[in-house]
Amino acid sequence: MTHNYDLIGIGIGPFNLSLAALSAGVKGLSTRFFEQKKQFEWHSELVFRDACMQTTFLKDLVTPVDPTSQYSFLNYLVQKKRFYAFLNTNRKTITRAEFEDYCRWTSGELPNTQFSSGVREITHDGKHFRVRTDNAESFTPSLCIGTGLVQHIPEFARDHIGPNCFHAKSNDCRNADLKDKRVVIVGGGQTGAEIFLNALRGKWGEAKSIRWISRRLNLEALDESTFVNDYFTPDYVNRFATLNQIQKDQIVAQQKLSSDGITPTYLEEIYRELYLRTQVDAESTDFEIVTGREMVKLDKHGDEFNITVRNDVRGEVEHYYGEVTILATGFKNRMPQCLEPILPLIERDAKDRPILEPSFKMKWSGPAHLNIYAVNFGRHSHGIAEPQISLMAWRSATILNDVLKRDHFSAKDSSPAFIRH
Repeated sequence: MTHNYDLIGIGIGPFNLSLAALSAGVKGLSTRFFEQKKQFEWHSELVFRDACMQTTFLKDLVTPVDPTSQYSFLNYLVQKKRFYAFLNTNRKTITRAEFEDYCRWTSGELPNTQFSSGVREITHDGKHFRVRTDNAESFTPSLCIGTGLVQHIPEFARDHIGPNCFHAKSNDCRNADLKDKRVVIVGGGQTGAEIFLNALRGKWGEAKSIRWISRRLNLEALDESTFVNDYFTPDYVNRFATLNQIQKDQIVAQQKLSSDGITPTYLEEIYRELYLRTQVDAESTDFEIVTGREMVKLDKHGDEFNITVRNDVRGEVEHYYGEVTILATGFKNRMPQCLEPILPLIERDAKDRPILEPSFKMKWSGPAHLNIYAVNFGRHSHGIAEPQISLMAWRSATILNDVLKRDHFSAKDSSPAFIRH
């Protein structure tokens, strides 16, 4: 069975789901989005009860571009009959669990999403891309790659991955047993913070001890100040795109804490918990937070892991031991395997990163009328906002305008950012 579409999306995470939701309202545009999972999931292994989004709920899948869309978060609240109760919470952000449920609801309402349909191979015949799934073939002139990030696991730790040494985003984390065990958490970002506090509170059983290791010199807060938030506006991203690559790389490095810090309210929650445990309740949990240390080696002897770290402050080598090691070591980009037949045609920069145009289209040496768009692959080209939820609706509108070859969405219209480079 074969089908023809104007645009095919590979993967259904929040970013491609936003693209699917906005494209569903464009008359005459045929789209299809394929996902190998049975239903929408988004970091479900890390959806703790206390885990919240880092951006306002108004920056949902569609509202910043089309506030009248039936796929808005506000309409989700209405359809779920919780609109007034939600307003009474006075919240500006929502939990990750509720965001995932909103996305799952949207994916079920859309006519152009197809789950349990992994894409096996993508080729082209000079006129169209050929997208092969297990059950069908589809043809399109435009693709959008939205397969998400994969775990970043240091090479020296890979041989030890299993039930007692695992990345935070894994089923092993979901099913962890920490009761009476010495636990070492590696990674000082938001995920590491959430693992630490939940472990301290006994989510996976009462641990014997908890060591939290961070490469950063302190537990650094996400910068949510007003002018920093200017980075997450269309006007700023458009101006950023005009810089040369050396300038872009320098700026992105300097802006790290505007997207990669720990939410200030969560840091306060951790500090209060530690205060109550040590000063008021006198609980016996053995914990330690050690910063300025980078893991450089991981060995296993029997049931015990030996984590070797470099103390960058004192210039010393130290060792930490435990029966369970949890790696909150972040994520990395990786092209999906189904693209292998055309990967050699995708142009890359000196650091082996795909070259993206302002329209989020990847440069490639194939036919010029065939387009490959990519979401969450352009931090180096579009700036610090690219991996974030904040501008996903605007990015979707930008891509769709390029596909349609007209400004169907007013994606270019926004107030000018006060911060300019």
